[in-house]
Amino acid sequence: MTELATQTAASWVSAIGSAGSLLGFASYVWIMLLNRQDEGEVRQEEHAQSVAAWLDEGARHGRDEQYVLCVHNGGVSPVFNCRLLFSLPNSEQRHSVDLAIVPPHATATRSLPYSFDNTGSEDMYSATAVPELRFTDSHGAHWQRDSNGELSRLQRRGPRRRPLLRERREERDDTQWQRDYE
Repeated sequence: MTELATQTAASWVSAIGSAGSLLGFASYVWIMLLNRQDEGEVRQEEHAQSVAAWLDEGARHGRDEQYVLCVHNGGVSPVFNCRLLFSLPNSEQRHSVDLAIVPPHATATRSLPYSFDNTGSEDMYSATAVPELRFTDSHGAHWQRDSNGELSRLQRRGPRRRPLLRERREERDDTQWQRDYE
């Protein structure tokens, strides 16, 4: 009887060890999958961090205008549907500029949509003259950089999925953002 009890105990220990190994392996796979998803989001945010907008002297960019609006994409993919909202410190007038695409490793420059008669370089580089920026990355994620330079993702969704044939792409709605700015 003791031999039978020893065999039963050995079987139980073996079964518990197997179950523990299976649980450990499943935990490892789950953690690896979570890390893989995080890597995609981290890469997307790193790319979004490399997109910025500012007002600058036109001569620095080979332009005849005294000041220009610059949008730089330092990432490896283009960004789309860029919208900038800004105003001058000495003006109540709000302005917006749209760019359809900014290629990778490029700086797009645009003329300012107003006159700058009484605007000095100190005003152009003041905090209130920093443009707010919204754009869509090449994965379809929408981002915003506020006038303090803070970057935030406008909605949470995973890295790009292959769209269904009849699925409409999610459009970014900037109307409320623009109304709040004005």
